[in-house]
Amino acid sequence: MRTKIYILGIACILLISCSKHGGSPTGPKVLSWDPIISYFTATPSTIKLGEKATLSWKVDNCTSVEIDEGIGKVSPTGSIEVSPLKLTTYTLTAKNNVYNEFTGVWVGGGATELCTVTVEK
Repeated sequence: MRTKIYILGIACILLISCSKHGGSPTGPKVLSWDPIISYFTATPSTIKLGEKATLSWKVDNCTSVEIDEGIGKVSPTGSIEVSPLKLTTYTLTAKNNVYNEFTGVWVGGGATELCTVTVEK
């Protein structure tokens, strides 16, 4: 009988403790450190040689955003005109590096998205 009361008491303490700290008895809340890429598009996606396309993107939960093919670092939301000479696939890379005050360590995540511009001759 004492063992059952002891176990019940521990379960109640854990339940109260978890509810005060935002978790649940089955585990703590999980926070996502990954960036969220809402979109990365090319308009138009097919151009004739010498014409321009506009790359547009929106990224949330990030500390840095880059696009390859010589574009480099960009803001989390934006657009840029490109005029590739041939079929080109652009890669948007978003990273998130934040300091977790609870654990005292830097944590982060990453996400990528591809966008292709086709060039007709």
